[in-house]
Amino acid sequence: MTIERSDRPRHPIRVVARRTGLTPAVLRAWEKRYGVVVPWRTEGGQRLYSDDDVLRFSLLHQAVEEGRGISQVAGLSNEELQGLVREDAIERRVSNGPEHLGGRSVGTLLDRADRAVDQMKPGELEKILKRGALAFPVPIVVDEIVAPLLAKVGTAWQSGRVTPAHEHLATVEIRRFLEWMLGTISAGKGAPVLVSGTPSGERHELGALLSAVSGAAEGWEAVYLGPDLPAEEIVMAALKVEAEVVAVSCVDPATADHLPEELRRIRERLPADVLLIAGGPLVEGHEKLREIDGLEALGSFQEFRHRLRELGSLG
Repeated sequence: MTIERSDRPRHPIRVVARRTGLTPAVLRAWEKRYGVVVPWRTEGGQRLYSDDDVLRFSLLHQAVEEGRGISQVAGLSNEELQGLVREDAIERRVSNGPEHLGGRSVGTLLDRADRAVDQMKPGELEKILKRGALAFPVPIVVDEIVAPLLAKVGTAWQSGRVTPAHEHLATVEIRRFLEWMLGTISAGKGAPVLVSGTPSGERHELGALLSAVSGAAEGWEAVYLGPDLPAEEIVMAALKVEAEVVAVSCVDPATADHLPEELRRIRERLPADVLLIAGGPLVEGHEKLREIDGLEALGSFQEFRHRLRELGSLG
């Protein structure tokens, strides 16, 4: 059988990297973890890729650049990817930027969600949040809808503009939404594992849930443990699922005094090659956390996603 030109393996990995804008490390990681292509091998073991492979990597890169996790698109055919990329291009032209996809403004959705909380309408809040999840990439949902909404509600509660009942209603509904969102993102076979939760005494769990959603969107298998767990339980779970990263969210000022010791206990019990990441308002400026060797303190979900991408490319 004659091999068509588009199927003939003829491009080494450096050529593919130059043509697609992806690093060789990312190309190998996507190939190994998600099986996006199966390259040919020379007798010396060098990878060779076809024109179709190069096209596929380029389409996947474009889809991921729009904010989708690689695990969400790795199983699509080239034709499906081309349709997705065309759709994204049309949306950009129509909307003049990612903040107005499908005629919906991120700011408008945020205002409507805030109003639903104020009016104590959980059903309406659920619809608004899911509408945002269907219209926007995960990073925009996390950074520009959910996180700002939580900040708005928290500020309003502290100032007395809304009651504790309003705050509880928002927390319950946002938790449900994030759990739903996490359930819609499936990791590819062999994906690296992320464990997230909160340390002992920390009952504010939404930051940890947002970390899990963010990780899942980056192609990681996210295992969410929940709030208020002793160091031993977090470590046990991480070892059980062979996690590569443990992420903990630290919010409550009441836990500030014992937080360094709790994180130190987690770090000492984890294998050296398992990364421990701490995030949240309590982490920022906490001097004693800097004394814990092997702990990474990150200030935003953007930094967290970037770190996971770095780790993914190294695999």
